[in-house]
Amino acid sequence: MAEDITKYSESFKIRASEVDQNGKATLPAICSLFQEVAGNHALKLSFDITQLHKQNLTWVLHRMDIKIHRFPEWRETVTIETWPAAGDALRAYRDYRILDAEGNEIGCCLSYWMMINIKTRRPTRMPGEVLELRLSEIDHVLPVKSSRMKPFPDEAKVAKTHLKVRRSDLDMNDHVNNARYVEWMLETFEDEKIKIHQIDIMFLQESRAGDDITSERIDLPDTYQHQLKNQDDKILALAECR
Repeated sequence: MAEDITKYSESFKIRASEVDQNGKATLPAICSLFQEVAGNHALKLSFDITQLHKQNLTWVLHRMDIKIHRFPEWRETVTIETWPAAGDALRAYRDYRILDAEGNEIGCCLSYWMMINIKTRRPTRMPGEVLELRLSEIDHVLPVKSSRMKPFPDEAKVAKTHLKVRRSDLDMNDHVNNARYVEWMLETFEDEKIKIHQIDIMFLQESRAGDDITSERIDLPDTYQHQLKNQDDKILALAECR
C-alpha cells in the first residue's frame, strides 16, 4: 500500500528563542512552526516552494485564522498536524492542529493560499496534480471566512509604531515573511501582560527590504484591529485579534 501522505505531523521542542519573558511560545514563533511543517509536507507531496520555482510558480499566503487555547512553554514538546484541504482552482486551504504530549489540542489554524507566477506576481491556476492531493472529507479546524476586513477610517484614534524592513525579514520569495507581519502588529502593545490568543490576519501586499512600515491598532470592546502600511500608504495587512 502506498504511504498516506495527505496528512502530516511533526514534533518540535520549544526553544528559548521562541518564548517571551513569561517563558511561553510567542504567536510569531508558532506561525513560523506552521510554515516549517507546511513546507516539509509540501516537499513530500512534490509541490514544495523550491520545486515550484522551477515552473516560475510559488505559494503565497493570503490569510491565517489562528486560535490558541494554551501557549506551549519553553522546552515543551508539541506536535503540529497539518493537511491540505479542498478549495478551488485558484485558492487552497491548509489546516493545522497543535497537540501537547498527551495528544490534547492546544491550538489550531486555518490558512488560505494562492499560487502566483513569479514573473508577473499575479495569481495563477494550480496544476492538476496539486488539486488532486487535497482532502475534502475532513472538516476544517475553523469555519471558512468569506468576509473581508476594511482599512481604518481616517479619523480613527490609533496606537502606532514605526519599523524599517531589514534583509533578515525576507523569505525565499524575496519578500517579508508572514510571521514578521504578526510580530509587527503585536509591537503596538506596550503592556507585556497582553497575550493574543486569536488572530485573523489577511496579507494584502508584499513588502521588501528598506520599506518603512507603520503598525497601527484600534481598541474595541471585544477585539483589537490592526493594519500595516508602507511608506506609500499602501495597506500591507489587516487583522482582528482577541
